[in-house]
Amino acid sequence: MDSLESNLQEAFIYNGHLAEIFDIYDNRIYRTHFSVHAKNLDLLARKYSDKYDLHVFNKIAERVLDYKPDLVIGVYRFIHPNFVKRIKLNGIRIVHINPDALTTFEQQQLFVEAYDVYFTKDPYILRFMRDNMKLNVKLYSESFNVRYHKKPEINKQECEKEVEIDVMTYGTMYPYRVRMLSELLENGINLQVYGVKPHRFYNHVLGASFQNRFIAGAEKARLLYGAKIVFNQMHYAEIDSVNNRFFEVNGSGAFQLSDYRPILHDLLPIDPELVSFRSIDEGIAKIKYYLSHPDERYSIASEVYQYFVKKYTYDNLVEYLLENTFN
Repeated sequence: MDSLESNLQEAFIYNGHLAEIFDIYDNRIYRTHFSVHAKNLDLLARKYSDKYDLHVFNKIAERVLDYKPDLVIGVYRFIHPNFVKRIKLNGIRIVHINPDALTTFEQQQLFVEAYDVYFTKDPYILRFMRDNMKLNVKLYSESFNVRYHKKPEINKQECEKEVEIDVMTYGTMYPYRVRMLSELLENGINLQVYGVKPHRFYNHVLGASFQNRFIAGAEKARLLYGAKIVFNQMHYAEIDSVNNRFFEVNGSGAFQLSDYRPILHDLLPIDPELVSFRSIDEGIAKIKYYLSHPDERYSIASEVYQYFVKKYTYDNLVEYLLENTFN
């Protein structure tokens, strides 16, 4: 739910195309209560046995070829190169979208058999792939699903009264994120955190502010829109890029404070300095400022929302992918 592939599929279908998701975990064994253990065993097997890895992707290649698509979009970073080769040998275009930070390249399978087009959100890795490996790579912006991340129809002031959250964020509670959020609590900020714990090294310093549950769809949009401030911490490997949360939050009509990245100048219709921070101390200072200046929050959130609805929906992304793949 709410994955890149599910939103792409919805947007392709909404725009008049046929689309199907092919997942190596789309199998009965992974839907049991043993699914975590089964996936962990699968990860180990594919990492250390090329024979097994090839077997897995040959199976999914057969399913994809039976579907007879015009275009295959890869979103895994661990797709076996032979899968890419088989798709290309059958005269089918295949592209890759990498939505994560550059620490997620697995064993660099992506670079063995060249895709027809690579789409990356990070200008740094684009330059490396284009200039050093001579790959056909395009810069893209992540998106939000305007039909799934739907802004509530009431005005923001009323929604804030209903939700009663000063500051919120969401995502997996990795150690860097927990440390940053603990600084907000140390400064007396009323914080609510949604998401899940990592498998190891979770620090319970967030206490009752951590809700320990996944949010999606209408509930997520309502909480984002109703929170006075959504605090967005970028992963440290987002060198020249931003995360998908950045687009979901702005696309829900929320007011967002995020880590500063130079690319914000290209993504936002306003001065990024108004809605970003370069240190946790600056972030805390801006939180306190905007909590006491609601009219500025409402004005900024409205302007950014209108801009994102025009430029950064999955419908925009589908059009961009097709234009840069077939033209």
